Amino acid sequence: MPGDYSILAPIYDSIRLNAYEAQIIPRIMDYAQSRDWAGRRIMVLGCGTGTAVEYLNQYTYMVQGVDSSPDMLEAARSKSSNAGTGIRWIQADIREALNFNTTDLVLALNCLNEVNSLRDLELIFANVKQTLEPGKLFIFDLQTVKGLIEINESGTQLVYDNPKSLMVVTTSEYDFERHSLTIFFRIFQRSGDAWKRTEARQILRGFPIQAVATLLQRSGLKLKTLLSQDLIAYDAGTSDARRVIFIVES
Repeated sequence: MPGDYSILAPIYDSIRLNAYEAQIIPRIMDYAQSRDWAGRRIMVLGCGTGTAVEYLNQYTYMVQGVDSSPDMLEAARSKSSNAGTGIRWIQADIREALNFNTTDLVLALNCLNEVNSLRDLELIFANVKQTLEPGKLFIFDLQTVKGLIEINESGTQLVYDNPKSLMVVTTSEYDFERHSLTIFFRIFQRSGDAWKRTEARQILRGFPIQAVATLLQRSGLKLKTLLSQDLIAYDAGTSDARRVIFIVES
């Protein structure tokens, strides 16, 4: 995947792969503050091109953006170079020990479906437990198995089309045994009088909600509530939500 993000990073925002993050981060912060969360130090795991970090930096927060891809972090830095001094960018694998200062809020938005296994999730949760101040919040989301299947069913998509510079087409393939969705990007970029074609892929894994809740408990974290993408209560028995948001307390 790092190689794929070296291809995707320069066009990531242009083709709106950051659109969900841009839409949800103001609502997530409003929700947290309405539930009496208070703090100044925020860590964003899997920060990508820095959309959430950029939003938070408008306010008085001290923000750490963590991502394993140097190319995505470079894209993030280039956007925020004149946005203030409250940001710290960190290249790190979030499955490994996060030996950073403690924080008041950890966010992981639109990124945890990219880990390979429940074991990887457990490692991340243990790291969050060590990093997060007691009584503070960890907020993350996961696309559900239903949501991934629906993406696959949408078929071939023309996700961006600028006849002068860039065209991006996606196809997908779903592995029902592993609950894994692979999205293939075919990218056509104009270079002088010619067009250059490159390819990249993104692999998303679906996880059972109850299994994730059990891992949180084993990691010493308390699941406070589950929400749908619309920030309403999620009921596993009746909901058909494509995405679930976990509100967790240290």
